[in-house]
Amino acid sequence: MSRRTATGWKAAGLAALVLAGGLAFSAASAADTAGKWLHVRVIDGGDKQESVKVNLPIAVLETMAEAIQAEHFKDGQILLGETGLKAEQLRALWQSLKTSQDMEFVTVESGDDNVRVAKSGRFLVVKVSGGGSEDGGETVDVKVPIEVVDALLQAPEGQLNVKAAIQALVQYGTGDIVQVQDGTSRVRIWIDGRSTSDV
Repeated sequence: MSRRTATGWKAAGLAALVLAGGLAFSAASAADTAGKWLHVRVIDGGDKQESVKVNLPIAVLETMAEAIQAEHFKDGQILLGETGLKAEQLRALWQSLKTSQDMEFVTVESGDDNVRVAKSGRFLVVKVSGGGSEDGGETVDVKVPIEVVDALLQAPEGQLNVKAAIQALVQYGTGDIVQVQDGTSRVRIWIDGRSTSDV
């Protein structure tokens, strides 16, 4: 594994640990074992075989989105600032993509790296593949329910509605959202109805 890749994995693991520690009390008090849970697994398959496991009820994420007040994050919404693209333009663009047939919107091929963005059924799919590791190629798979993107765009001008997007996840079934494989190291983010998982 390259030094840059190893640093990235350690950063991801540290972020997950901080998230788990900071939410431990909230998770214990707000957990609903009959509801949906978000799981994060970070496994560094290097010599030290490090791993991070995070299990959070989605209700806790919703509470976080409401509670966090920062310069660019208030009342469950992200403030985009001056992006040059108005909210109604972004929503109109998304509506045209959402109602189109299943197809690839973006395909990028550059050397060993390939990027694909597509609509497949009720999902927006992003796939990235490349040869970025001595132990094997790197792959990234992201699958976002269309309803989550809809909810994210339900916000005033210049904002993204993170709280609404989290609420939409509650209506989402179960399954993987993100998978990253880089040689023997991997990241997996998924939703199911269990409070714990051995995966």
